[in-house]
Amino acid sequence: MTISDVAAAAGVSRQTVSNVLNAPGRVAPETAERVRQAIEKLGYRPNRAAQNLRERASRCIGLKIAAPIGVSNFLDRFLYALTSAAGAAGYHLLLFAPTAVDEELAVYEDLIRTGTVDGFVLADVSAKDRRLPWFAERRIPFVCFGRPWGQEDGPYTWVDVDGAYGIEQGVDHLAARGHRRIAYLGWPEGTGFGDERRKGWLRAMERHDLPADGLIGVCAEGVAVAAEAAGRLLTMPAPPTAFVCGSDTHAVGARLAGGLDTDGRPRVEVVGFDDSPAATLISPRMSSIRQPLDEVARRVVGLLKARVQGGDSPPEGVMLRPELVARE
Repeated sequence: MTISDVAAAAGVSRQTVSNVLNAPGRVAPETAERVRQAIEKLGYRPNRAAQNLRERASRCIGLKIAAPIGVSNFLDRFLYALTSAAGAAGYHLLLFAPTAVDEELAVYEDLIRTGTVDGFVLADVSAKDRRLPWFAERRIPFVCFGRPWGQEDGPYTWVDVDGAYGIEQGVDHLAARGHRRIAYLGWPEGTGFGDERRKGWLRAMERHDLPADGLIGVCAEGVAVAAEAAGRLLTMPAPPTAFVCGSDTHAVGARLAGGLDTDGRPRVEVVGFDDSPAATLISPRMSSIRQPLDEVARRVVGLLKARVQGGDSPPEGVMLRPELVARE
């Protein structure tokens, strides 16, 4: 069925049908209702490709997808949430694999130049990320999931989750359960988000007047290296009795390093971050910090859509709070 078939069935012009679909305020209510009845009866669906050509829009969002790390399915859950939010806004996702930075920039430029996508979501923002000024100079619409670390004053739009607040909730939980030697296990300095989570641990330790010296373990995101780093802390003369961790992967490593007592209970209590399936599959189940990924995705898509349609939308930063899921 075409727009001409609908117009003939409703006894109106093609332009009137187009107005009902795209600018219903221009059409008298009784006429608009007659057109909608004809659309429903004929099963007409607008030609998306033709609409995109007229609007010079692809209705597609580009996203570089990185290889999964550790035991968390965080990326999978974010992809699902972003796909759902994009679909609700009338967009689809176009995924592509990572390459060297220069090649990656060439991919971005080609996708925009050919009209394949309308804009991008950057979900892997690093400290002083060189892609951000590159996008801004070329006026390419994009939104970051994660703060522009080291470039917070730049003209960038982003949505982030307050990792420091989440870690503080973890320390509060452990302190309320009587722990006084609470260690932090996470990434080495320089990741931005990892640095922020470590600051949250230190802030909470100071607030509870708890000792922090010597209670930081750092390692890459892997179960084996996390268990090794946690094991070193557990050999101290006054070892930690609990860990708050930068990720669930780090938390699983800490739990394995601590082991179980004769009653099958963990020797150290652990709070992870991301509330991945690993937190509930390990026995006993671990507490973890849950990020509001559905809300993140809705905000990211909404901001990107505004930048695509508005062009000169002012930069905006949105901070959301995670929640502690207590299990132990």
